[in-house]
Amino acid sequence: MCDAANPIKPWQLCPMAYGKGIPALCLLHQEIEHFYKYIQPTPTEFCLRAEAVRRVEDVLLSLWPSACVDIFGSFRTGLNLPISDVDLVVHLGYWSPALLHQLERVLVARDVTDPVTVTVVDKASVPVVKFTERVSQIKFDVSFNEAVSGVQAAKLIKDFMRQFPELPKLVMVLKQFLRLHGLNEVYSTGGVSSYALTLMCVSFLQQQAHNNKKYSSSNKLGQLLLQFLDYYGRKFDFLKYSISVLSDGGRVEKERLRSTLGGNNWQSVLSIEDPVTPTNDIGRSSYAALHVIQGFEAAFLKLSKLVDSDPAKIEGPILSSILDVPQDVVNYRAWVQYNFQHILPPRSSLSSSSSSASECQPAHPKACNPASGKEEDERDNRHR
Repeated sequence: MCDAANPIKPWQLCPMAYGKGIPALCLLHQEIEHFYKYIQPTPTEFCLRAEAVRRVEDVLLSLWPSACVDIFGSFRTGLNLPISDVDLVVHLGYWSPALLHQLERVLVARDVTDPVTVTVVDKASVPVVKFTERVSQIKFDVSFNEAVSGVQAAKLIKDFMRQFPELPKLVMVLKQFLRLHGLNEVYSTGGVSSYALTLMCVSFLQQQAHNNKKYSSSNKLGQLLLQFLDYYGRKFDFLKYSISVLSDGGRVEKERLRSTLGGNNWQSVLSIEDPVTPTNDIGRSSYAALHVIQGFEAAFLKLSKLVDSDPAKIEGPILSSILDVPQDVVNYRAWVQYNFQHILPPRSSLSSSSSSASECQPAHPKACNPASGKEEDERDNRHR
């Protein structure tokens, strides 16, 4: 049923699919597939993001010509939502807090951003300049030197994506879920970062593989989503264990990490071993972790109730019981499509994001990781 109070969701299946005896888990699986396809960047969105990176990179290199700039985070891995931030790191070889304020002044002076959107976070473990690029309205986080591990982390995540084909679909649903609840930002709300959430998903999938779990191809994504929410919402012992993608079974006792973490040995609820920097606990600043856990449990209970219902009585989309795409996101995507289609390369097909991606890449005048090899550069090209 669709009316003003129940608008059609982007992932909704054909109305004829509901109430026809199709098992709810199969419907949920299909809805996750539809959501993932919908939330992927269009060719125009990808090119706009790449152009915004070029503009910011030009400013960075004009300030520090000897520097090199790297993209890391979700834009590099391809796990970005339509309004996700872009993460950049400037490799200078030296550091001073004055760099943050110098960048702030130049970004405003060159009209790259409006003054009201700029925030200098100089007290964090990784100091960063946060701002919104004026043309694209895309948010950026620019850090210096210390985020080198972020580039390595992005490569590791892409390796896991090849190992677990379901990983991107699970991550995108859960990222949107946390965003809806305001729990996707560590700095402002104490939530769970995109990287932390992705590692939680990897750890969960490792645990499933370790236990030799088998799934039907017709409902696998539905099963995985439900079991993820149940695992972290009700079963995982956060007091005893840290989440780890380096250990057999996806977890490690917190006591074993005490000596490794050293000064970073916090007794945080959510503890996630950083696979790139072992002395770093990725979850230590997620002070709202309990709210995340409670959110997972509530989502599990909602979904499981629908999944257990009579297939003949299912009237509409199941995923919408825990997920939505806010109107401001829908409006932003429509605004991008209407105003920036002209930036697509002439030879690009609007139906092929891969062809656009191959031509809409941020320039990288200086190779920041010459040792990484040509093969890694070619694999990265689609998301740079």
